[in-house]
Amino acid sequence: LTITTFIVDTTAATLAEVTVVTTPTNDSTPDYTFSSSEAGTITYGGTCSSSTTSATTDNNTITLVSLSDGTYSNCTITVTDNSSNSVTLNINSFVIDTTAPTVSSISPTDNQSGVSISDNISVTFSEAMDNTTVTTNTDNTTCYGSFALSSDNFSSCVQMSSSPTSSNSDKTFTLDPYDNLSGASNYKIRVTTGVKDTAGNTLSSQYDNSTGFTTTSSST
Repeated sequence: LTITTFIVDTTAATLAEVTVVTTPTNDSTPDYTFSSSEAGTITYGGTCSSSTTSATTDNNTITLVSLSDGTYSNCTITVTDNSSNSVTLNINSFVIDTTAPTVSSISPTDNQSGVSISDNISVTFSEAMDNTTVTTNTDNTTCYGSFALSSDNFSSCVQMSSSPTSSNSDKTFTLDPYDNLSGASNYKIRVTTGVKDTAGNTLSSQYDNSTGFTTTSSST
């Protein structure tokens, strides 16, 4: 009696991350790419899933089903080959953030009077910002950049001595005017929609303080 040819396979596929989910991201259906040494069936664990249920012997890109804002650290992919050998890969931990940042406070505050002509100007956002997007004019009085100060309703802007400095875990940004402000003058602060948080969400609308602040008439 000749036994029919058969194959013994006790080896599971080898999986590896190729392209991780960017974190933080404002994409609620992010892509994730992994490689597999064998074809097989994909199943998902944790709080992530995808409509892709089969893997090929190569790179595989899956699109995760829409996720709410939050941190995802328990997502897994399991590939089971034709011999029922399975192996699990942990998807990198990532944060979904689709919420636009807002301006929480400014300094000097709106309608404040008696502000020193040597005071710095600051804005605090509701969350950490991409500090490369918070910019200002440093070489002239043209109103360019995403964070500006003006005494003539932004026909021109106060020249700043340097780019905004960040603090408070990239939530607060401070401007140092190139020279003292004019005495007994009204100034307004503007933050444009050019600013973005670390996930890439832009300010939902331009921020202009309504009244502005007024400097003291003295030099102190």
